[in-house]
Amino acid sequence: MGYEIAQASLRGDRDRNQDRIGCAEIGSGVLLVLADGLGGHPRGELAAEVAVDTVVEASRAAPRPLADPAAFLCAIFEEAHARIVARGLAEHPPVVPLTTCVAVVVEDGCATWAHAGDSRLYLLRAAGEVLQTRDHNVAEDLYREGSIDAAARRTHPLRHRVTRVLGGEGPVRAQPGGGVVLEPGDVLLLCSDGLSVLPEERILGALRAAGPLAPCVESLARAAVRAARPHSDNVSVLALRRGAARPPPTGVRRPHAAPA
Repeated sequence: MGYEIAQASLRGDRDRNQDRIGCAEIGSGVLLVLADGLGGHPRGELAAEVAVDTVVEASRAAPRPLADPAAFLCAIFEEAHARIVARGLAEHPPVVPLTTCVAVVVEDGCATWAHAGDSRLYLLRAAGEVLQTRDHNVAEDLYREGSIDAAARRTHPLRHRVTRVLGGEGPVRAQPGGGVVLEPGDVLLLCSDGLSVLPEERILGALRAAGPLAPCVESLARAAVRAARPHSDNVSVLALRRGAARPPPTGVRRPHAAPA
């Protein structure tokens, strides 16, 4: 069973694109990873790049099959965290770059993922069921404890303040998930928080539409930039559909220079 993979990354109205995305063939399976360097912190793009490079390199080097994909991803996140801290300390003067990260391994048709921060993973089943990672930010925590409702969570002023990152002080608290066997037609979507300006119904509706993934993810990224102008964020989207015959592209995707 093959996989169709598509990706898009736009700078939006920001001075630079601090998102990084990448994928790699791992045996008969595939790894996808996306990182969003934190704005307001120095060298967020460095943190994102180190995170993606570390995850891709470790996945290619790991023995197949993975004995415990969830534990493997969490261990890679810890390694990426350590490398980001070291790279920041090597800067002159030293800096503390931070990034979110979400990654998924699909091996023997089974998808397992891990994430830290508010970069999301959606799994849209061909039968209609939707699974989604939980954002690690203050607004989500307030919602989970019952202090605000779902409507307030979407517009809360602290919705962009992430509570789990790679880089900085303290341990990494990556959250694993998945262990889901993919059926033909199932779609995995990884995205930076720049896509969250679009209603989820629009995102999921686009993924349900028949046709190639590439124009779908490009259209979603451009729609998110347009919806947030003149203050649009970087927007990156990486998607996989099970059932296509085309082999996946490999390597690390460098962001578009164009704003949209």
